Amino acid sequence: MSHATALSTSALQVEAVSKSFTNSAPPVLDGVSLRVGRGEFLAIVGPSGCGKTTLLRIIQGLETASAGSVRMPDGPTHAPRLSYVFQRPSLLPWYTVRKNVAFGLTLRNGHSVHASKAGRDEAVEELLALTGLERYADYLPSQISGGMQQRVNVARGLAVRPDVLLLDEPFSALDALTREKLQIDVAGILESLGTTAVLVTHDIREAVFMADRIAIMSAHPGTIRETVEVGQPRPRTGEFQHSTELADIERVIWHKLHPAAGRAA
Repeated sequence: MSHATALSTSALQVEAVSKSFTNSAPPVLDGVSLRVGRGEFLAIVGPSGCGKTTLLRIIQGLETASAGSVRMPDGPTHAPRLSYVFQRPSLLPWYTVRKNVAFGLTLRNGHSVHASKAGRDEAVEELLALTGLERYADYLPSQISGGMQQRVNVARGLAVRPDVLLLDEPFSALDALTREKLQIDVAGILESLGTTAVLVTHDIREAVFMADRIAIMSAHPGTIRETVEVGQPRPRTGEFQHSTELADIERVIWHKLHPAAGRAA
C-alpha cells in the first residue's frame, strides 16, 4: 500500500503526540504524527529509549499523552477497536489454550463480541485453526513452547476482531528459528484477515520482512524522523526473509538510524 493510499483511507491517526512523565523531566515523545492505512502493516523502529513502546501504549490507552491526540475514523479509540499483543505472553496459567483464546472474546466491560455461546465456540475454533493451535487446544500454557504461547497471545489479540492490532516486540524473547517462523505465519494471518497492524521492534530485518512501511524514530525526545516504503507485496516468503532485496532495504534503514556512521565512512 502506498503512503498516499494510506493517508486517504486511514485506520488510525496519531496527531502531534507528546509525552512527559513529570513536569520537570524532558519529554519522552515530542510531536509524533502517524497515519496508518486500512489493512496496512506499519513497523516502528528506533534507538532504545526513544519512546516506541510508550507511543504504542498511548495508542492503546494504557498511557495518557501529555499533548496531541490518537483517533480512528469514527472517533476516539476504544476497546475492542484496538488489541495489544505484549512482548511476553500474558496468558492465564490455569486456563487451557482454548480458554485463553476464548478469554480474548470478552471485552473490558464483560460483554462478548459474540451473542451466543455457539458463536463464541465457532470463533475460538476458527482462531485455533488459523494460528495452528488445534492440537494444543487442551494444553496449559506451561505445557507448550514459548513460540506456541505467543501464537496463543496473537490469537487472543485477534479474537476481539480489532480494527488495529498493536504488536509490542512480540517475538523478541524467542530463539532465531522460532522467531523467523512466527514472522512468516503471523504476517500471513494478518494479510489473510486484512488486519491493520502496528509493530514496534528493535529488529530492522523483522520490520522489513513484515511491514509495508517503516517509521524511523529519533532519540531523546522520540519523534518520527521519516517513513520508508518497503515496496514488496505481501504475504512474503521465507526466501524473501533471507534475500538480497531484504538486506538492501535493511541496510538503508540502518544508515538512516545511524547517520553518523555514514558520514564517518
